[in-house]
This record gives sequence, structure tokens and C-alpha cells, in this order.
Amino acid sequence: MKNGDRYSEPLCDGRRYEMSAVPNGASPYIGLRADGISGQFLMDYGATRSSLSESAFAASDGSVRNAALSLPSFKGGNFDLRHYDFPLQTTEGQLGVIGTDFLSLLSVQFTGSAIFLGAQPCQPNALRAHRLIPIAQNGFFSSYPSMIDGGHPNVPVLFLRLGEVHTWAQIDTGYDDTVYTHSVDINEALYKRLVDNGIKLERLAGISVSTCEGRESRNVYTVKGRSLVIETDQAKPIKRTETFHLILKSANGCGGIGAMTTPAAQLGASFLQLFGTVVFDPRSGIVWLDGNADERKKWTE
Repeated sequence: MKNGDRYSEPLCDGRRYEMSAVPNGASPYIGLRADGISGQFLMDYGATRSSLSESAFAASDGSVRNAALSLPSFKGGNFDLRHYDFPLQTTEGQLGVIGTDFLSLLSVQFTGSAIFLGAQPCQPNALRAHRLIPIAQNGFFSSYPSMIDGGHPNVPVLFLRLGEVHTWAQIDTGYDDTVYTHSVDINEALYKRLVDNGIKLERLAGISVSTCEGRESRNVYTVKGRSLVIETDQAKPIKRTETFHLILKSANGCGGIGAMTTPAAQLGASFLQLFGTVVFDPRSGIVWLDGNADERKKWTE
């Protein structure tokens, strides 16, 4: 995330944490303490429940552990206990996952190799002065559960355009797309809309993924001669990339976008590198992206 390094200080109130990742990975980890045990925690905006490693903690109530936590403004909280069976690990191993049950109560800034966490909402004028662009999260992501549409999890989104097709996409920082850079999972409804609108999807390969129901194979597609455009909720372009992969996520019993009948997508963690700096401000219901004006002049459509 080198193009985000120009923000070496917090744009909102926040404490600095050094970010780590698995080898060649993009999902963000930081060092925290839970009940006095230190380790690496995945900052996962695609998970709605936080969890701890069952190999490091015993359950206090069934499969749930109440633990003290060293996050700003948090004395502790309830964690599910999980078995983390990942082929790649950080050098210190994974102690837990911080999901949106906690992240929706914090202002979080990703910049370069740093993550800033704070308890206060951001100041919009200060972010605009740094050329960040707001993306309203109405119905998708908020500190206030009543603001979330019933059919959506409390997960932040961006908006995409491919050709003349517009849709929303969850920002899943726990989806470490190490195999295909800029992976965009799409559901069957979005796949059909793309095809119906004349977007030529060329099958590249298949990829095996782990789900709650076990391993499954998904088709990977490329789209030649088209840019994937990142937009605001008002369809104003912010960034684009010609390097991306579409992965068809069919319906299964695990829920998520695959179970939705309306077009939807999900972005892998490698998009953080494209974004440069991104600020999540759930108390204000906004995600902010670095809007490099010189870059946008080259391709605004």
C-alpha cells in the first residue's frame, strides 16, 4: 500500500498499529492482547462475529469466551472459539479475528503498513481536505444496528461498474486473494446481469475454496478490454483497474452473497493495495477512499 504512505499520521483520532500479513498475503493483522495473551488478530470486515483460537483459550460458556481485549475503548467482549486451519499463518500465528461486531464501533484507517484505530467519529471536513471521497453506507454498515437493511449483514461496501452494469460489493478484508489478485466474487444474479448486458466473461480456470460445507470448486473469469470502476454510492468514479478476476460464488448453505437473489459482489483483500488509504467511519455511516485528483483526470468517463 505504498501510495497510502503519504498519510503517516491518523486522519481521525486513533492509535497506530503496525500491520502484518501472511507471506504474499494482503489481509491485515495487528498485535493485540486478549485476557493477557498476545498474538496476531485478523481485521476482518467480512466477518460479523469476532473469534478467538480454540487452541489458546477455553470456553467460558459453551463455544463462547468472554475476554478482555486491548482495543481502544474496549474492556472486552464475547468471542466465538474457532479452529483456524489455514495453510498460511503470520510469523506469530493467529490468535483471533476482529469482526464487525467490534469494528462497527471503531473508526479505522488503513494507510501503508499502518492501521489507526480510534473510538471517535471522523471529521468530514478534515478528510475532504486530504482529498478523501465519501461513500455512504446507508443500509449496509453502521454502529447502529437499526440502520442496517434486514437482508444485509453489517459489512461495509463499495460500488462497482463493469460496462453499464452497476452493483455493490462487500469489502472483505478477511478474504486473502493470494491466488488471483483483485478477486471479485460475484453471485449468480450478478453473473446473469453481466451476460445479459453483453459482458464477455472468459473462463480462466477453476479454484478450490473452503466453505462451511467443505471444499468446493468455483469458476474464475476474466473480462478483456474492460475496466472495473470503483464508484461512490452516487455512481461517481474514484478508481479503476484493468487487472481483476471474477469468481462465481454459487448458492450454498453458508449464506452470504451467494444466497442473495439480487446482484451482489465481494472484494478480496488485495484491493486494499489499490485503495491506498481507506477510512471506515461507521458512526457516521461512511467509508472514505483516497481520491487522487491527478489520477482521476486521466480516465474520468
